[in-house]
Amino acid sequence: MAASTTRLYQAVLRDSAAPISIRLRRTYSEWVARKGFPPIDAGRARDEREVAGARLRVERRDGSGRFTLEEPCDGGVLRTTVTYTESVAGMTGWVVVVVEQIGGAEHVTANAPGFLPAYLRTARITDGGVHLEDGPVLVDEEEVPGFVRMLTERHRRVPVVVVSIDPRDAGAAQARAARLSEATAGAAIVARFTDLRAQDRFNGAVSEAVRVFGGGVRTYVTPFDPAEQRVPNRHRVMGGHTLRDRGDQALEQLIDGIIGETTWRDLPAEVDRTLQVVNRVLAGRAEPREIAEAVQATRQPRDPARQELIRRMMAVARAASRASARTRSSEAEERPAAGAPPAASGAEPGDAAPAPRSGAGADAPPADAPPADADAPALAQIVADTVVKQLGAELETALTLATAGEETARLSRQVRVLAAHVAGLREVVAERLGGGTGSPGSPGGGPEPLAERLRALQEEHDQLLADYTEELANVRRLTARIRHLERKLAEAGRPVYGMAAEDDAFEPGSLAAALLEAEERLPYVRVCDDASTAAQLDNLHPNWSRAWAVKAWMALRALDDFARARSSGEFSGGFYDWCANASADRYTIPTRMIAMRESPSVTNRAKFSTARTFRVPPELDPSGQMLMEAHIKLRAVGYPAPRMYFHDDSGGPTGKIWIGYLGDHLPNTRTN
Repeated sequence: MAASTTRLYQAVLRDSAAPISIRLRRTYSEWVARKGFPPIDAGRARDEREVAGARLRVERRDGSGRFTLEEPCDGGVLRTTVTYTESVAGMTGWVVVVVEQIGGAEHVTANAPGFLPAYLRTARITDGGVHLEDGPVLVDEEEVPGFVRMLTERHRRVPVVVVSIDPRDAGAAQARAARLSEATAGAAIVARFTDLRAQDRFNGAVSEAVRVFGGGVRTYVTPFDPAEQRVPNRHRVMGGHTLRDRGDQALEQLIDGIIGETTWRDLPAEVDRTLQVVNRVLAGRAEPREIAEAVQATRQPRDPARQELIRRMMAVARAASRASARTRSSEAEERPAAGAPPAASGAEPGDAAPAPRSGAGADAPPADAPPADADAPALAQIVADTVVKQLGAELETALTLATAGEETARLSRQVRVLAAHVAGLREVVAERLGGGTGSPGSPGGGPEPLAERLRALQEEHDQLLADYTEELANVRRLTARIRHLERKLAEAGRPVYGMAAEDDAFEPGSLAAALLEAEERLPYVRVCDDASTAAQLDNLHPNWSRAWAVKAWMALRALDDFARARSSGEFSGGFYDWCANASADRYTIPTRMIAMRESPSVTNRAKFSTARTFRVPPELDPSGQMLMEAHIKLRAVGYPAPRMYFHDDSGGPTGKIWIGYLGDHLPNTRTN
């Protein structure tokens, strides 16, 4: 009788950073080396080794591969299979990790294979909807709204485990989160709160039925509705008293339940179909090109609503183009005499037919409608030209208003912020279209389907626009309130002078805005950065950028206040000391956000130190460049983790703080 096989763990990882094979082989090889195996030979397509009864088999071919490790376990075999394939046109590369028990007297408990945290650190790896972290996520008060939005992400597949603060044991939440994250890496996301304020804000953002507190741990499965009341038991919770009383036994029970949420889930359709082809490719029974063919076979029919949108956009563009052509042509002809009868009411030959209304005939395209597979780049260019022409007058009016009146400086800064965001968005679009890693459609570039790219960019645009609109409303409301209070103070004989009231009112809506505002408002801070890297983060992560921007502004204010005190001789220590000895009359930030030095492994290696060498004016360094190690951590861990690098010359000739960089985490030994 054949031995029974029980699946104990499964993870589906989506990885668009080519090549997957190098990063996966390196981290996997380090893991099996700790089990006694020699490093995996990168030059061999097939290899098989045996050490102390355990067997390792490696199979690779043209961008796909499989690592199989079989280890003796309680009379049976524990088999870990890691299968991967690189991105192809229309599909993001994937890695499928499966742990199974074959035979054995008793079922064993399997955690995530030990190489997964290291592999998750190599790139932005997702479950298809949300980023999979290599360790516990720390959620502070400002990050709660973004965290709740992540919970509601409709494409999320993995459960999110939230560890609450234990009022009886200050270190319990950290220890529990670390253990759960290590055991469920790749199959779940584990998060904990930095303090009770963050926990209370989270509980205020979700319904009472799905809150977590008192040291408890709740597992939020997908889909998740923050207002969920009817079936809250889907999101299972283990109370703090149970965890305290049963200790490790309770944690292991939690781990089993968390891993069980994904172990038996069906694979995504394109992964399931292409996995079968990859298995045949590795066995020599299929060609690598058949992977791309399988992707095309799994693509869903075109969304009728999207087709209708494209058809209408093209109809508008064609009509505008033809109207423009007729206008140019008529300029060369004699105009009709005044009082001439109007043209017939019917449409002229060549005019675009109006878009059909719902009901009869709604599915019938107009005579000149573009084909369903119209060239997308040409479509984008035509529509862009049309929009610019139609909005030209409005744009000119807006710029005219922006250069007149008492708020000229503020509006000018807003225009600069928008310009930085446009530049950053251009880089994002270029990267997503394959500019950074290969041409669109190339096997190494790993582009997503055009429809998916357009959807993602549209969502980012909508969120950024909503944030920007809300921020403008807040600024207007706060400005009106400040002016009202200033008038009251003046009437009471205590007028307000200087910039204090205006500074206190400012809350940046983006990282780029924080940098540009610092140039205008903070006399002891100088910005060398052009804000493009900050704008890229704003565009890529609109849900998080406001929270990061507030932290960045707090840090900039603290640096400015510190430099003022030190340059005047009022304070003689460094910035860390300034914040560590906080007082009511100082602007400071938490010391956990501050790192005054990089590790020797970073500064002593050229490829890492070069990334931290920034452009500075000659008055600071005659070479025009300077290595900066001190930085502010706007997010401690996770992806992304923005950093702001600075040089302290407050005690030097300039008496200023110089900002060299604000953007995503720079490469180091853990990311390369």
